[in-house]
Amino acid sequence: MSKILVIGESGQLARSLDGLRWPAGSDLAFIGRRHLPDGAPAAGIRAALETEKPALVFNTAAYTAVDRAESEPEAAAALNAALPRALAEACGALDIPLVHVSTDYVFDGEKRSPYLETDAPNPLSVYGATKLEGDGAVERAALRRWAVLRTSWVVSEIGETFPAKLLRRAKAGEPLRVVDDQWGCPTAAWDLARAMQAVGLRLLDGDAAAVGLLNFRGASEMSWHGFAVKLLGAAEEAGLKRAPLEAVNSADLNAAAKRPAYSVLSCARIAERCGISCPAIESHMNVMVRRILDR
Repeated sequence: MSKILVIGESGQLARSLDGLRWPAGSDLAFIGRRHLPDGAPAAGIRAALETEKPALVFNTAAYTAVDRAESEPEAAAALNAALPRALAEACGALDIPLVHVSTDYVFDGEKRSPYLETDAPNPLSVYGATKLEGDGAVERAALRRWAVLRTSWVVSEIGETFPAKLLRRAKAGEPLRVVDDQWGCPTAAWDLARAMQAVGLRLLDGDAAAVGLLNFRGASEMSWHGFAVKLLGAAEEAGLKRAPLEAVNSADLNAAAKRPAYSVLSCARIAERCGISCPAIESHMNVMVRRILDR
């Protein structure tokens, strides 16, 4: 039996990985915050890997509260930088392949064509900076088999993602204000989980093409406002009365953290190396919306 260890337990990516069909004989195990020391999640990672003896590790754990990270940089760094560093070092020492998830927020958004894996990062926020530090730690570790998957705008019906928050407010009849000057690609957590699985199994098989930094995101480019329009359209088809929706600029919201105005990622490398395509978020829209409304 091949044990596959997922760092992260209750988040949308961990739960999506748990819902996938795995090769016969695979045994998924999960390590969440309750298994790790408070404030120092990196502590004890080597011992945990030695105890679990996994054949493959996925890291889905992250500090994703982008605005709160500005006032909690140490907490963000603990999960986004120190944890992947400890994981990479332990996996390298034990020769265990590692798949780590990163973000489009490592870029500043000044480019107006899709970002390549070779483009220079320039994060605008504590969240982006700590994620970039984690990426570098994985890349620099003495790991024979590793992949960093950079992704964008991960959404699902699981937890409190943008669709859930938007539709809850729409259901309550509240007016909605969504930025229209940030462009990216909404990515379904299920699609990202499948890409992680495909890359991880390739690493497990020793496929050198899967090693390195890879971008993966949903196929459709849009603003957050454009995404909200699609979500509300699907919700209206499901019977929800459409709520007022106002397009605003990022500056109007006075958010603590700056976001890139354009963070579309190029997926040419993952398609060429691994044969992985990027599905459009629209293929998940109706099911995702119905599940959120049925809660």
